[in-house]
Parts: sequence; structure tokens; C-alpha cells
Amino acid sequence: MYDELTQVDIDKMNEEIAYRKTVLRPKLIEDVQTARGFGDLSENFEYKCAKRDKNRNDSRIRYLERMVATAKVIDSRSADNGAVALFSKVTLLNEKPQKEQTIRIVTTLRQNALKGLISKESPRGPGAAGPPGRRPGGDHR
Repeated sequence: MYDELTQVDIDKMNEEIAYRKTVLRPKLIEDVQTARGFGDLSENFEYKCAKRDKNRNDSRIRYLERMVATAKVIDSRSADNGAVALFSKVTLLNEKPQKEQTIRIVTTLRQNALKGLISKESPRGPGAAGPPGRRPGGDHR
């Protein structure tokens, strides 16, 4: 499955990749080499931590590169016809406690449930948007 991302999202990921490759990776490699000089590697906690941090950085670089390579670029503008689309604000009503919650439909990269930013790929995202072209204010279950 391809991730649908805006050009801004892809640019942010490319910036992070460049930072991790040019700034962070050389520092982490130096940390591994410094820790290696502390003695026996089987009992060297600093070496294990430095190696773990380097591997996490390399893993993050691979993840970001894969996301950029497989991303489908989408338009970042909301629908002009009033339909629920990317970056639309949607108010949801929970019927039991009669409580409203306002969320914004965003791309996978920008999701943050605590701030009310729900990915359009999350289980709640398509439910909030409803059928394609659905207009706000309708009853959707």
C-alpha cells in the first residue's frame, strides 16, 4: 500500500534524511568507535548503547527512504465544494455521553490523536469522512 503524502510531507522527510545522514550518522559512528576503545565488548555497556543508537538511526533512514520512494503525492488543498477531504475539520458526536469531538483529517505523517489530528488511513479517518464527496453536517454511522 502506498502512503498518500503532500509535497510538504515529502520535503520534511527528505530534510530529516539529509540531517540523519550528514550530521547524526557521523556522530553516532564516532560514538561507537570511542566506546569500542573502552575495553572488552562483551561487558561494554557504552558500546552496546552507541551501537543501538546507530542502528536506530539507520533504521529510521531506511524507513523514511522507503516512505518517500513509495509515496503517492496528493494535493494539500481541501475540497472547495464543501465536501470532507484532506485537512477538513469534522465534528463527531458520541451519542452515549452526548459529547462532541472536533478532529482534522490529515496525512499519515502528521497524525497526532492527542491534538485531534487523525490520519485518513486510521480506522476513524474514513468513518469521519464518510463516502467520497460527503458534505459536512450529514448523519453518518
